[in-house]
Amino acid sequence: MTRIFGSSARVIAMLPALVLTGCSGVFESKLDAPQAYVLRLPPATTTAGEATLGSVLVQRPEAGPGLGTDRIALVRSEGRFDYYAAARWAAPTPDLVESALVDALRATGSYSAVLDDAAPFAPRYDLRVTLRRFEADYSNGGGAEAAPTIHVVLDCTVGRRRDRQLLASFTAQGSAQAQADRLNAVVAAFESATAGAVAQLLDATSSAIAADPQAAAPAPVPATSESR
Repeated sequence: MTRIFGSSARVIAMLPALVLTGCSGVFESKLDAPQAYVLRLPPATTTAGEATLGSVLVQRPEAGPGLGTDRIALVRSEGRFDYYAAARWAAPTPDLVESALVDALRATGSYSAVLDDAAPFAPRYDLRVTLRRFEADYSNGGGAEAAPTIHVVLDCTVGRRRDRQLLASFTAQGSAQAQADRLNAVVAAFESATAGAVAQLLDATSSAIAADPQAAAPAPVPATSESR
């Protein structure tokens, strides 16, 4: 029993040294800190019009496989999905796209209000988006140093909020060739491809809502206890 106790005591005495050694390795890591990138679309070239299309809420986009994080996705040859090392978006990809859509819809001036998913107000219309593609594609060959092509594909639906009537279902997409295989050039191509997809989304959304027979009808007034 004495020898067993002594052996246990030596093991316990060694634990602080082992813990300190492990911590030292973590704090002295030589891995580069991830760089965070934002998505800034070019300013719209159209002139803001009259707000005649009512209010619309942009729901937080649903993410396709692998696109729900803040990591910047890429596709290698043979369909291998991966992410850039030491680089991230400043927020999860669905949040970046939602912000871009809200800003673009507001810039048109065609809507009485454009709301994000956190708004407490009831809009007349809902815009739902699924991110089918949002990645840098290296699968087209060209060698190890070839710059990727960026693909952005958004599956969209527009509907009335009150009766859940579907008005339109469409796909908006854009692509852009990065000027170099460097992250700043890749991010610029992401912005260009996203701008192309968003332009298609704006046209299709406004057309669907403008064609709605109830577009010109006054918004329903919620019933109160006095009116019941």
